[in-house]
Amino acid sequence: MNKRAYSYLRLSTGPQLKGDGKRRQMRASRAYAEANGLELAEDAQYEDLGVSAFKGANVRDGKLGLFLEAVRSGAVKPGSFLLVESLDRLTRQELLKAQSLFLSIIQGGINVVTLADGRLYPAGTNDLGDLIYSLVVMARAHEESQIKSQRIGAAWKNKRTRAASQIPMTKWCPAWAKLAEDRTCYEPIPERVEIVRGIFEDAASGMGIYSITTSLNQRGVPTFDSPNGWHTSYVTKILCNRAVLGEFQPHRRVDGKRVPDGEPSRAYYPAIVDEALFYRAQLAKSERRISGRGRKGVAFTNLFSGLAACAYCRSQMKLENKGAGRKGGMYLICHGALRKLGCPGIRWRYQDFETSFLAFVEEVDLDGLTNEAAESAKLRLESDIAAIKGELAQVEQLMEKTFAVLATGGRIEFVTAKLKEQEARRAELLKRHQLCESEREREVSRQDQSHRSKEEVRELVARVQRTGGPEMFKLRARLASHLKVLVEHLFIAPLSTQPKGHRTVRQKGDGRNFEVWLRNGPGRVVYPAIRDPLRYDEQIIAWDGKRGPPRVSLATPVDLSHISPSKLG
Repeated sequence: MNKRAYSYLRLSTGPQLKGDGKRRQMRASRAYAEANGLELAEDAQYEDLGVSAFKGANVRDGKLGLFLEAVRSGAVKPGSFLLVESLDRLTRQELLKAQSLFLSIIQGGINVVTLADGRLYPAGTNDLGDLIYSLVVMARAHEESQIKSQRIGAAWKNKRTRAASQIPMTKWCPAWAKLAEDRTCYEPIPERVEIVRGIFEDAASGMGIYSITTSLNQRGVPTFDSPNGWHTSYVTKILCNRAVLGEFQPHRRVDGKRVPDGEPSRAYYPAIVDEALFYRAQLAKSERRISGRGRKGVAFTNLFSGLAACAYCRSQMKLENKGAGRKGGMYLICHGALRKLGCPGIRWRYQDFETSFLAFVEEVDLDGLTNEAAESAKLRLESDIAAIKGELAQVEQLMEKTFAVLATGGRIEFVTAKLKEQEARRAELLKRHQLCESEREREVSRQDQSHRSKEEVRELVARVQRTGGPEMFKLRARLASHLKVLVEHLFIAPLSTQPKGHRTVRQKGDGRNFEVWLRNGPGRVVYPAIRDPLRYDEQIIAWDGKRGPPRVSLATPVDLSHISPSKLG
């Protein structure tokens, strides 16, 4: 039986991959095997395509490492042949490492053949000439790669230095821009810029990645480079890419990994998204990840996802679809009750609950939300607060990474300077956040919506409940985002009878109610009428003690003992 020969091919660079290298090496392997009576193992060919041998990646993570493991395990028998174009296909590491690799192969009983010169290095050879020749070849290969690496490194260092002066390093740039004809700057592509801004606006309004992607595909928005429509991964990359702010972070390779090199260039690309919008989008994205809220369907059905909890067991309230029919439709139900964990909660028809909530929680700015042209000062303040919170989250994340660098032995002077810089930025953002919160609180106190008639309330609620296309989805997403900023706690009690031990504030009716506490406003308990969600039987409004003495507004005398003392002050 003929001895087996194994072909090892390695191509490291783009031009090699696009050229004739692979076919050339394979053709030479077949010719050698045929001429020397060897059986070429076509079913066990080892290829490292796009892998460099300068740092030993082909041994550490590549197919050459798998070949060496096969030799050690006996899967590749002693006496077999390894066919390579030249020794520099095996390794370009420094001489001692290269020699160790080469000797491990021939001492493992494998004959090495270099096809370019037809040279055979027999298994277990002690021939001084073979060993000296192999050392010369491997030393030259390492020297060539080292010189090439130094030249390329110097060229990229020069490019990174130029980048600090906003001079383009290469023609590569984000898909929404292009290199100017005179190569002195990057120019935005207007139609693509509009798409990117729309993605950020949708994300900031509360739309998730999946919903944004679906909307882009449904509207037939042209992609930048994919023939198969928009993908969630690409939308995510757009939202995370600080290039939209004009930033460019140079990188260099350390042990085969890309690491940041120096400070980012602040105006390398044209800025197409303002910082406030960018950070609002980051905050909305992070809050969705933390709350675990998922896909919203075509109508953003549940405005209270991740916000509403059961008043009795504190489990999350879930949306349940009961299908068609007289008793069908969408309902809110306690997740604990749904899973039969002992909570006595029953269902509350979703549209009735939403109608009552939007009608009676007057702090919800339906006028501003449904009429963007007349956006209220309160909404603008909330937008500013969201942007500040988004930037704060990124600053704190950067501080954590800086501490991690310090823990791993980073340069103390550099790390300390970065921490001081970030701490100063954090303090400035906290001050701005406090000022905005105070101004919003004053704005809330100035607003008085009690003059709205029942018909006006009905029309405002109807605006956000009309079925429609993408614009309605965006409106409801924006409203849900507004509620997340506005509401601190929302407890829902959809019971016909209060559970044992719970002191009711009503002496009549079925006791169905919801309790909502605002971040910068009153708390209230509302008992909507059973047959008319736009009318309530009773409403309690209480202020927490930090904002002054408790105040109660109610239709009939009530007992407040069921409300947390910490809330009443």
